Amino acid sequence: MEREYIKYNDGFLLSLIKKGDKEAFNTIYRRYWEYLYTSANYILQDRDACMDVVQEVFVWFWENRNQWNISSPKSYLATAVKFKVTNVIRRGKIKDTILEDLKERMSMEANISSTEAEMEVMELKQIIREFSVQLPVRCQEVFRLSRFEHLTNKEIAQRLGISEKTVENQITIALRKLRTTLGHMAFWLVFFM
Repeated sequence: MEREYIKYNDGFLLSLIKKGDKEAFNTIYRRYWEYLYTSANYILQDRDACMDVVQEVFVWFWENRNQWNISSPKSYLATAVKFKVTNVIRRGKIKDTILEDLKERMSMEANISSTEAEMEVMELKQIIREFSVQLPVRCQEVFRLSRFEHLTNKEIAQRLGISEKTVENQITIALRKLRTTLGHMAFWLVFFM
């Protein structure tokens, strides 16, 4: 039966996964896990952290199979891994030396792949900006300060003269609306947030 699934294209496998077909999911996993691991490892250079990232992405992919609407699992999962890696870095789970090494490698390898990555990030930022203007004014302001100006909740509260709890609530509301509004994109956006 496993051999039969190998012959299926990604689109058909995705339709089977939506119906809860575990062998279709396993086929997608086997098809892309090494590519995703390599992508994460390029930045993190930490086997355990990369395995965790890929595992978490696939677990989310399976558990939320009824919420996504995608046509290309490879690019969808790759984007999710990129933003999950971003979260690992942002949460300080890798050392500064790795970041320095990454900067050096990226400057030495200024090629089409880095251009593609930059384009993906620019597209994501544009999608988030377009979404943010649809939020209520206060929520929009808190979201902008948090996600675009990278202020802490405390800094936002001080700047706007509101409580930190209000800031947390506004960010929660914005992220909930973002996930609802963007549906299938919410999977990888959640890693960016």
